[in-house]
Amino acid sequence: MRRVLLACLFVCAASAQEHWIQFRSGPFEVFTDGAPRPARELLGQFDEFHFELGQILGNPDLQTPLPIRILVFKNAKERDAYPTTPAVLDGRDRSVILLAAGAGISPELYRECTRLLLESNTARMPVAYENGLIALFSTIQVHGVRIMLGAPPPNPTERTRDWARMQLLATGTEYYGKLRVLLFNLQKGIDEAPAYQNTFGISHAEIEKRVEAYFAAGNFQAAPLSGRPLNADRDFAEKPVGPETSRLALADLLLDSRSTRGYEALIAQHAYAAEANEGLGMMALRENHSDAARRYFGEAVKLGILSQRSYLEYARLEPDSAKAVAALQQAAALPSKVSKVKLAPLYSLMAQRESDPAKRLQYLKQAADLAPRDALVWQALAEGYIERKNFVEAAKAWHAAEVASSTDEQRAIMAKGRAAVEAQRLDAEAAEKQRLAAEEFARTQKLKVAALAELRAAEAKANKENASSAPLPAKIENWWDGPKPDARVTGILRRMECTGKLARLVVEGDDHKLIRLMLRDPTKIVIFGGGNQTLTCGPQKDRKVAIEYFAKPDAKSGAAGEVATIEFQ
Repeated sequence: MRRVLLACLFVCAASAQEHWIQFRSGPFEVFTDGAPRPARELLGQFDEFHFELGQILGNPDLQTPLPIRILVFKNAKERDAYPTTPAVLDGRDRSVILLAAGAGISPELYRECTRLLLESNTARMPVAYENGLIALFSTIQVHGVRIMLGAPPPNPTERTRDWARMQLLATGTEYYGKLRVLLFNLQKGIDEAPAYQNTFGISHAEIEKRVEAYFAAGNFQAAPLSGRPLNADRDFAEKPVGPETSRLALADLLLDSRSTRGYEALIAQHAYAAEANEGLGMMALRENHSDAARRYFGEAVKLGILSQRSYLEYARLEPDSAKAVAALQQAAALPSKVSKVKLAPLYSLMAQRESDPAKRLQYLKQAADLAPRDALVWQALAEGYIERKNFVEAAKAWHAAEVASSTDEQRAIMAKGRAAVEAQRLDAEAAEKQRLAAEEFARTQKLKVAALAELRAAEAKANKENASSAPLPAKIENWWDGPKPDARVTGILRRMECTGKLARLVVEGDDHKLIRLMLRDPTKIVIFGGGNQTLTCGPQKDRKVAIEYFAKPDAKSGAAGEVATIEFQ
């Protein structure tokens, strides 16, 4: 009863704030309970900022993992009823910005939005360039379609060399048009020296000298940019927001007991029950109430929520592996139009729960594609490729992990993994060559034995027809008409040494001396005798052999000659 009463009180308290309207553009949506014009103007400023950052990054369609909801309160008093930091809140299914009408966008807010868009749309670049971009866009000035970029940060300590470098490259006429190419190359992990040379036709060292001189002079001027042609009244259509939707938006701030009461009120009204249960689950997680969180997320899943978050958190908390996997599969099957939320952890968890190596690798690749800046995800993908002995793709994944690393220590670990997998790749290639050579050798010997058997059968038939009682020659020399070997050794075959396309037989003669003989062309060697007549690289079991060879000593290889025939005794 107490909860129901509190929920009813929350509905009454929220009634004064239920007249909300909304506008949308790109990843931004604006909710306001005030006049539409200030909200439209704010959305226009965010839209132009989004456009200009996309121009410099060479990506006109910058996205965010979660939509960004901007709540514009009609006055500062309403706004101040909520926390002022951080600039961007992590809501239930949205990132949230809280502003008062007419307050404008602060440098700190531009800074955080730039950071968020970089994290969501680019591979990691050297920290100097990311910090420079963030500082550069913190002071963007948008007045309608008039945009100025490059104004010095008001705090002198923020006018760093990194900022000055990016300010010069973004506002200098000889650099601006090519800056996106430089940033693209850096995202691909290309070193600065070739990236600068390829982009500007000027060495990295030379441009750094210019940056140093520019920074020392301190004469920084903002430059005008061509903005996106917008008419806020025409391009941002106004849509009404229902009272339940506005109450859900406020509860989704996940701040304190106000959110809990808001969610409980919605459940009592049978409005947005799935979303409200998800919100309560997230509040319970924050308070380390795992059992309660699992129940709330389970209820949200049962109600068919379209947010992947509930399925992911439920799977993490559910001890029953079968139920957890089923929830993850439901999340992966959500319609594309509602599953744009890029939750790489969903696929990482699916990989952890998956027993099929091929499917596990598929999930890891999806996770890496969704989280290009997460070095640990790339590391897991590299290890998955190693498990499948795909060393080429593993090396690529280790390289991506190295590029995505955020610290020197982490980067060193990924570089070590990359070096190790390169060695594994070379070893695997050498082993594969040896395997193919051994298979070809065995195939050739099989053909020779078959041919010899056919020859002997033909001779036996001819002898029978001629009524001859002469025995079939026991040794191949009786019918061999090719080059005659001039040397012979008998003893124990110890090993076969494979080096590329060549091989050497190492024989311990009857006199206990080792002799090495080259196998240059297996197709020209005859093998016969009893037992297993195949040869493989490496040490051999004690095998008595008689080998005829051409005595051609080779000082470089240490061979005494080239093998002509091998008889296993």
